[in-house]
Amino acid sequence: MAIKWKDASFIGNIPLSGNIRKCLLDTGSLIKHLEYSSSNKILLSVEAQSWRKPHPDESKLLAVRSSGYSLIREIFLTCNNLPWVYARTIIPPHTLLGAKRLAYWGKQPLGDYLFSNKLIYRGNIEIAGVKTSNIPYEPIYNLDIDEDNLLWGRRSIFNIRNQPLLLIEFLLPEAIKCINSLKK
Repeated sequence: MAIKWKDASFIGNIPLSGNIRKCLLDTGSLIKHLEYSSSNKILLSVEAQSWRKPHPDESKLLAVRSSGYSLIREIFLTCNNLPWVYARTIIPPHTLLGAKRLAYWGKQPLGDYLFSNKLIYRGNIEIAGVKTSNIPYEPIYNLDIDEDNLLWGRRSIFNIRNQPLLLIEFLLPEAIKCINSLKK
């Protein structure tokens, strides 16, 4: 099942708490936003990084052939050994030509690269709410999350030397709980 993403400028009627809305619409680094939300350290673990075919909607958004391969990096951000965020980055081969170091980025937050270079810019943010049972990302299946949980995510294209990189980030239940508990 494909996720129904909505442009962030049209989410006025989506039932999001103010804190979650603020987090998803933040144009900066999500890990920095979460570090502000928690007194504990946010850690990054790389779940997978390999050359694979993106999902059809990802290929379309990146304007790459549906039969083509891209470098796909999937990570979890954790806090107190609990998964807080699932992130998926799709980097087409032509984007890597101008940003080769991303192929070897390892356990560093992607935001360290994306937000440190003034020549990289972020496109529109899109938002989606998806029940865990309908999420198309395999690493989330392995988590012990109730399948009726509503997960909130955002995605956007970053342009690196006029070449696209797609970043998808989903807040998992522990992060949603923490963010919602903050004073507004």
